[in-house]
Amino acid sequence: MCELLASLLPRQEVTIFDLVNDKTPPVLGDFDHIVLGGAIRMARLPRAARAYLKENAAVLAEKPHTLFLCCAFPEQFENYAEMVFPRNVLENADECVYFGGELDLSKQRGLDKILVRMMRNAIKESEDADAMLPGLLPEHVRLLADRLSGRQ
Repeated sequence: MCELLASLLPRQEVTIFDLVNDKTPPVLGDFDHIVLGGAIRMARLPRAARAYLKENAAVLAEKPHTLFLCCAFPEQFENYAEMVFPRNVLENADECVYFGGELDLSKQRGLDKILVRMMRNAIKESEDADAMLPGLLPEHVRLLADRLSGRQ
């Protein structure tokens, strides 16, 4: 979703950083606007993202920023946002955006794979005729890109 967002902002200099896999995180003071977030997994952000947020909460609260989350259960989005983002970071954000989420078995291992399979099966077997498996929402990324482009 970050790569999609960057591709939709061709007139702006965009730095994408993966807090989980990249080694040296960026210095937030170097940026005019920060878009920060990640995927919720078992009600949490990855450990590296949690640590980065904790270490940079004061800087984030002072800089223009937008937050996002990817999570499989849209009805939990606001609860997750309140749980994973420090209060001052969330309160000072321009907005917090939901990018959808998925229950992709191919990305899981061990116990996580079993739990995701159970969640998928529960949705598929639901008596709710409107129940659908969650999916990513690129249209939400496009809307955010449009708003960010207006800030130039």
